[in-house]
Amino acid sequence: MSSRPMSTEAKPMTAPPPGWRRRLWHAGLLGALALMWGSSFLMVKIALRDFSPVEALTGRMAIAALFFTAALLIRQKKLERSRKAWALMAAMAIVGNVVPYLLINWGQTRVETGTAAILMGIVPLVTAVLAQAFVRGERFHRWKAIGIAVGFAGVVVLFGGPQLSGGQGVVWGAAAILLAALGLASGTILADKAGDYHSIPIGFGVMWIATLLSVPIWLAASGGALPDHVSWPSAAAVAGLAIFSTALPTLLLIYLVRSAGPSFAGFTNYLVPVIGVALGIAFLDEPLTWYAVVALALIIGGIVVGQIGGRKGKKN
Repeated sequence: MSSRPMSTEAKPMTAPPPGWRRRLWHAGLLGALALMWGSSFLMVKIALRDFSPVEALTGRMAIAALFFTAALLIRQKKLERSRKAWALMAAMAIVGNVVPYLLINWGQTRVETGTAAILMGIVPLVTAVLAQAFVRGERFHRWKAIGIAVGFAGVVVLFGGPQLSGGQGVVWGAAAILLAALGLASGTILADKAGDYHSIPIGFGVMWIATLLSVPIWLAASGGALPDHVSWPSAAAVAGLAIFSTALPTLLLIYLVRSAGPSFAGFTNYLVPVIGVALGIAFLDEPLTWYAVVALALIIGGIVVGQIGGRKGKKN
C-alpha cells in the first residue's frame, strides 16, 4: 500500500508539459502503481502453489535486494553510513517487510485472494491512527474518526460473511493479514522518518537487511531444503512480487508524489483492493458475495471520509 516518499533527491522521469498530456501521464502512472500493488495478492497465491510462505518471502526479498543493488551501481549512489540511518533501515526491514509479507503469505494459504485484498485495504486507515501518535502535525478530526470507524465496520462485515466461514484456520488467516496491515502501516510511519535520505540507498539497506533476516527463518523452517518441484508460473510470481510489488513501486511512488502531489497518489488506496478482488475473480474463479461488496465499499468509503478529515486538518 502507499506510503510517503523517502526522498526527493532522485531526478524524476521526464514528464510531458503541463496540460492534458501530463494529466494523462499521471493517470497512467497511478494505474500502473495500483496494478502493481493490487496484483500482488494474485502473485502470492500463484507463488504458494510451489513455495512455502517462508520460501516465497526469502525469494522476494533477495530479488528486490539485487534490484536495488543494480540501481545503486547505475545511479552511483553512496551507502548511508550513520548508525541512525541503519537502525531506521533495520526497523523498516523488520516491521514493514519481513513480518507483514510473511504474515500475508501465511494468511493467503487460508483465505482467498479477494478477501486478502479487501482486508489489506485498511492500511491507510491504520496509518491514520498511528500518525496521530507518531507523526508531528497530524491532528485528529471528526471526519477522520468517522472514516476510521466506517472502514473498520467493513472488516467486521467481512468477518461475518461466508468468506471467513471456513473454520478456525480461515479466521486465523484473516487475522494474520490484518496484523500484516498493521505492520505495513507502521512501515509507512517509519518511511516518513527516512525523508532526509535518498530512496535508493535506503531501499538497498532495507532489502538486504530483510534478506539476511529471511534466510535464517527459511533455514529454520526447511532445514535448507529446496522445493521438489517449481513451476515457471510460481517462479515468475516470486520474481514479480520482488520487482513489481516491492522495488519498482517504491521508486514510482516517490516520483508520482513529487510530480502530481500526495493527494493524487493517495488514490491508489481506492484502486488496490478493487484490483485485487477483480484479479481473484478473473484468474482464480473466486466468488464475489454481497458481504465482500459491502465490506469493500465500507473500507473504501472510510478512506474517502478519512482523507476529507485529513484535508480539514490541514486547513485548521
